Amino acid sequence: MSQVLQIGVIGTGNIGTAHARSLSHEVSGAEVAWLFDADASRAADLAAELGAQLAPTVEDLVVSSDAVVIASPDAMHAEQALLCLAAHRPTLCEKPLAPTVEEATTVVDAEVDLGRRLISLGFMRRFDPGYMALKSGIPAVGRPLVVHNVHRNTAAPYGLETALTLTNSAIHEFDINRWLLDDEYTSVQVITGEPGPRTPDGELDPLLVVLTTRGGALVEIEVFMNAWYGYEVRCEVVASDGTLDMGDGSYITRRASRQIGHDVPELWLGRFEDAYRRQLQAWVDATHLGKTSGATAWDGLVATISANAAVAAIGNGAVRIDIPDRPALYA
Repeated sequence: MSQVLQIGVIGTGNIGTAHARSLSHEVSGAEVAWLFDADASRAADLAAELGAQLAPTVEDLVVSSDAVVIASPDAMHAEQALLCLAAHRPTLCEKPLAPTVEEATTVVDAEVDLGRRLISLGFMRRFDPGYMALKSGIPAVGRPLVVHNVHRNTAAPYGLETALTLTNSAIHEFDINRWLLDDEYTSVQVITGEPGPRTPDGELDPLLVVLTTRGGALVEIEVFMNAWYGYEVRCEVVASDGTLDMGDGSYITRRASRQIGHDVPELWLGRFEDAYRRQLQAWVDATHLGKTSGATAWDGLVATISANAAVAAIGNGAVRIDIPDRPALYA
């Protein structure tokens, strides 16, 4: 492995482009050497900007790179992660690990068979200063009893589909609340109400997701994909001896002209840009040491199990979440 990692990035849409630019300009110890996208023209424009090369296929990119970032559409993640494992390439895979439990299980099984952790999952909130402060503050307020989460988008980025809301967007909450509480879920219920005015016929938005954990905590997630006013993520931990409230604390509250307020970003990158950069740097640093960082493939599988249980719970009351035994590789 070279002193400066030669990174291959699969996918040059919004998140792939953001990762590639961050790796090129903000992250030390790595450079973007290879790019691939089904839209060759889009990939070529980014390659010219960054001085990278275009790979003719995903397979060529994987074998030519020291490490790989998977930022392709969700349905391709598992297949491409398996290619990276077969080539023994350290990989940062964007969430979800896979849309289905079967695909995600296949990736975890392949990594267990390999006997070496190579995949890091792109749950970047684990690197966000707000969430990190929230987790470190929990011991001071006692035993968590309820966690309230708000996840609102200006507009659904890929078109609004109810199942996709849970497997692609709310999957961040399925992961981060496990991490905050160091606990596993046992059941999930999805409550639906009057759809918002921008909700397509036959779809549901907003949704209220309620999970229970083995330790007895309640986790509530309001996810609203077409909230229209902007992108906002909040989290409050209600504990036995106090509360912790993480609003959009990365923004400055402005007092001027007899008004108090702050700007609300339009897109997710406006809120989590620093978390993405920290995640990439941690991944590059860990890769140089032969390790992984942040969430694992196992965490990706558990998030996918939870999200699919939530899909099954729509209109069906509470659904049990069955988490298999954690393999020793992820202990």
